[in-house]
Amino acid sequence: MAAALLLFFFLFNPAIYSKEMRKSDLKTFNSYSELKDFLLSNREFMRKFSMFSYGSPILTGSRKENISMPSLQISEESAGDSASPEFSTTNNQVDGVEEGDLVQCDGDGKYLYVANSRGISIIYAYPAEKAKVVSKISFAAEAIPNEIYLNKNKLAVILGNRQSQSGVMIEVFDISDHEKPILKREIAFKGNYLNSRMIGDYVYTIANTPAIEYEPGTGKEQIRLPEISLNGENDTINANDVHYFDYPDYYDQYTLIMSFNILNDNEAAASETFLSGASQDIYSSQENIYLLSPKIPDLQNYVQKIINGLEEALPYNVARQFDGLSTLSPAKKIGGLENIINENLSNFSDEQVTALEQKMNSLFEELNNNINRENRKTVIRRFFIKDGRITYNSQGEIPGYVLNQFSMDEYKGFFRIATTSQRFVFGEPLSTSNNIYILDQGMKIAGRLEGLAPSENIYSVRYIGTKAYLVTYRQIDPLFTVDLKDPYNPKLLGELKIPGYSDYLHPLDENHLIGIGKESSMPQPIPIDEPLGEQIRTMPVLPRTGGPYLKIGLFDVSDPANPKEISKYIVDQEGSDSLALRDHHAFLFSRSKNLLFLPVSYYQERVQTKNGFWENNLGGAWQGAYVFGISLKNGISLKGRVNHSEEKAVEEQYPYYENGIKRSLYINDVLYTVSEHMLKASSLENLKVIKEIDLDV
Repeated sequence: MAAALLLFFFLFNPAIYSKEMRKSDLKTFNSYSELKDFLLSNREFMRKFSMFSYGSPILTGSRKENISMPSLQISEESAGDSASPEFSTTNNQVDGVEEGDLVQCDGDGKYLYVANSRGISIIYAYPAEKAKVVSKISFAAEAIPNEIYLNKNKLAVILGNRQSQSGVMIEVFDISDHEKPILKREIAFKGNYLNSRMIGDYVYTIANTPAIEYEPGTGKEQIRLPEISLNGENDTINANDVHYFDYPDYYDQYTLIMSFNILNDNEAAASETFLSGASQDIYSSQENIYLLSPKIPDLQNYVQKIINGLEEALPYNVARQFDGLSTLSPAKKIGGLENIINENLSNFSDEQVTALEQKMNSLFEELNNNINRENRKTVIRRFFIKDGRITYNSQGEIPGYVLNQFSMDEYKGFFRIATTSQRFVFGEPLSTSNNIYILDQGMKIAGRLEGLAPSENIYSVRYIGTKAYLVTYRQIDPLFTVDLKDPYNPKLLGELKIPGYSDYLHPLDENHLIGIGKESSMPQPIPIDEPLGEQIRTMPVLPRTGGPYLKIGLFDVSDPANPKEISKYIVDQEGSDSLALRDHHAFLFSRSKNLLFLPVSYYQERVQTKNGFWENNLGGAWQGAYVFGISLKNGISLKGRVNHSEEKAVEEQYPYYENGIKRSLYINDVLYTVSEHMLKASSLENLKVIKEIDLDV
């Protein structure tokens, strides 16, 4: 009975006590055999106690994929000489840290490089009247471009697999002759692509690669080492080049960080490999890359704590048998513990059995809150980067989990991060709360502000200098202003509560923010249809369902203690939405032009199904881009709309979702909008069409 209770304790309470890891814990394997033994012994322990079905919220899909902007980058215009055209660039998170995108404009403001599912189109784009496709780059049938980087005369394309099989390929082209791009370098590796950055001439890519694969047919486990293919030649990472932390790792994943010089084809690629669980978010400054992953439990420490606690409830002669377990592996310790109790259980009195049960219950109640809290922490690892070199430096940990990479910021030697955490009482989850932590150079928590907006989750974060702006949401949208001037003592300054929420914040200037998100309630009525016998009649006016509807807001934060919403625009159409809520590269703002460009979609009509329900008519969906004027004097106003599906032929040829505009950019006074099949050039003055280019030809 006691052994059954012990097994129940382990099986159904997977949250684990975990110690904080230090730089000195980082090790490398001496051989492939040592790597194999490490993985299989940990695997055996985890399989025994069914740990795979449990995990922290960061692993179970509870995180919301929204975008916000933590670094001040007010101007997106190019900084070329006055004779060159003025053009927009990628909406990067950090100045000097380039992010891959679907569209790139060359330094002269004349050529565009556009990626779609069929390849890359190189387009002579300016002047728009003469725009044309000058060449195409095609790839293998299963390959699909995810991101592209442009640096002088080199174009790097990061490719994924169309069948969703794990694998990443990078191809680098010389585009000196726009009509004849030349493939110069191929880099490939197995794994799931996480993210990348380009700093100077070096592109840094991060991928998660499985350490254990299953043999087809037999299902037998195979321990594999990461492989990198350079121009078709495979190079296997040596086991003694794999870094790890000496505690059980139940994720069986390598994190591979690789860099290459995009301009110098002869410079060898560099890489570092870590057996540290799957990395899930990154933040990069010009000097550091930060990788985030869920905290990995220290099972050995946890098992030993249980053994120590149970010794107190067992007869002395039985407890002393535990001494022989100290040198065993975690899996064998548990097996030995069960054997000792089972072998002696028949000799226990009823009182001893009762005492053992009570002790186990006491251990559960005492440890459960702390255990659950530990298991919901996030580990942050910092890597120095310079000229392609990658060096592990240090790591820290913080309570809770981040929204995504944009919850983070590096400022004057400190690392700032916003999280959502969850409290536990008697092992049961209670309400969430939100926090800001500031870590010092040693990745230790230097300052903290905890407990913001109980029962809500973070929807967006924005850092500007010594201030942080957080949006949380449950029923209303609190915009919090936080003073980070003293990194050891962050302070809440003020908050604004309005209906809805903002998924993304962007600076108009140092004292004003643009927010895009959803409005949760709308007073305006809309007409709807109502069934009447076998006929359907249109009701003239009935109240709206309350949204949510796409909203653009302008906030005045010049007085941090009293933030205000000074203007807003609501796209009051059913199902109104924007790709920019989830992808900050789809957001384009020009301060010099006082213009904002957003992809927008909504349903134009609803239809009644045979069973009497009303559904959105996808065939009547509108997708395109809204162009807004935005200024402190005039607020937010709609200037016009652009779409790619006005022509009936286009609507019939492609599904509605392929007509959606994915990117907007401008060169001088020409707006270019990009969808899967088309690039359209329109006048910024009146949005009249100048040229349309079919990207499938």
